[in-house]
Parts: sequence; structure tokens; C-alpha cells
Amino acid sequence: MPTIYKPKKNSSSRDHDRQRRERMKIYNSQRWRALRAWKMICNPLCEECEKQGRITPADDVHHTISFMSTDDPLERLRLAFDFDILMSLCDECHAKKHAGGRE
Repeated sequence: MPTIYKPKKNSSSRDHDRQRRERMKIYNSQRWRALRAWKMICNPLCEECEKQGRITPADDVHHTISFMSTDDPLERLRLAFDFDILMSLCDECHAKKHAGGRE
């Protein structure tokens, strides 16, 4: 009978999976949904477009400092729910932020 080789996940793949689960736990929380909704009420227009004199409705909320930038669980939660580091962005500007790095 042939042996089926199943490669083990390397540690970077496991770390990526763990980090994704941690991010999604925050993004799926009622606390995040309420904070995101409040940010969109306070800033319904894309803040990047506004800087360029354009008026564009915001589609998403962006963390200017990634809460995943730290391994400290308490600091991660503090950053995740810090209203002062959030930006309302349209889809285009949000994609540019992630493609071109963070502020």
C-alpha cells in the first residue's frame, strides 16, 4: 500500500494561521462592530479623499497602527479598539494603504 506524504505545516504557516484567527476574533466581535459603526457615523467620508479635496463615501475602517504589530495580548486589544488610530476610507484608498504600507 502506498504511503501518502502529507507535508507538515512549517512554523511560519502556523503563525500566520494563528494570527489570522486572532484578527478575525477581533473583527467578528460585537465590540469591534460597534466601534466601526461609530467611526463610520463620526466620519462617513473617506479621510484620504478629503485630504485631496474629493468627497467620497467611506466603505471601511482602517487601523493606522496595526493591532497585530505587537505580541503583547493587552496591547493588541488596546490598539484594536483605539478610536484615535482609526481612519474611515473608501475601498480604493483602503486597498492603497495595504498595498503601499502603513502610515
